[in-house]
Amino acid sequence: MQEKIDLEDFEAVIYDMDGLLIDSEPLWQEAEMKLFKTIGIELTLANCLETTGLPTKDVIAYWYAKHPWKNKTIQEVEDELYLEVIALIHERGKPMPGVIASLQFFKEKGFKIALASASPMPLVQASITKCELEEYFDFFHSGTLEKANKPNPALYHTAAKNLATPIEKCIIMEDSGNGVKGAVASGAFAVAIPSPHDFDDPKFDIARAKYRNMDEFIASL
Repeated sequence: MQEKIDLEDFEAVIYDMDGLLIDSEPLWQEAEMKLFKTIGIELTLANCLETTGLPTKDVIAYWYAKHPWKNKTIQEVEDELYLEVIALIHERGKPMPGVIASLQFFKEKGFKIALASASPMPLVQASITKCELEEYFDFFHSGTLEKANKPNPALYHTAAKNLATPIEKCIIMEDSGNGVKGAVASGAFAVAIPSPHDFDDPKFDIARAKYRNMDEFIASL
C-alpha cells in the first residue's frame, strides 16, 4: 500500500548511492563483466542483475560459489573491482535524473541529509566528488565500516545518530531489494525507487511507498 508522506513528521533523509543517487549501476556491470572475464567467467548483463544491491564482497562470493577460480583470492578480486569502478566513475559518473533537484528540495525544507552506501568510503568519496554533491550532505557513511553491511540496518542507525535524529524521523530512499529490506528493518520510512526493469518485483512490496523515479517522489511531497 502506498503511504503518503507528511514532511512535518520527519527531520532527515538518507540516500542510498549506487543506482539511486549516482547512475553507477551500468558502470558496475561493465566493471564486473570486464574483471570476471580475466578470471575465466563470462558474465552477461542478466548475470550482473542477479546481484544488484548486494555488497561487493557478497557479489564476488556468489560467483565464486558457482564458478570457483584459482590464482586470486576473493579479497584481491574485490580490490581490483573497486579500482575499476572508481576509474569508470572518474571518467563517466553522473547523478541520477532528479537527484540534484531532490537534494535542493530537502535542503530548502531544512532537512538533515546523509548518504548510507554499501560501497566502501573511497568509492563514496569518488562518486560524490565527481558529481559535485558534497555541499548537500551532512554525513557520509559506508556499510563496510559496520560489523555487517546491508541488508543489516546498522549503517542507517549510524547515519541517524550522526544526524542527531531518531531513526523514526528519517526517510530512507533505496533502489534495490536488499537496500529496501535494510531500510524497513531500521524502523525508518522506507521509500523504494527501483530501476525500470525491477519496478514490479514483489520484493519492493515491503516499502511504505514506491515511485518510478526521483521526480515522481518529490512531486508527491
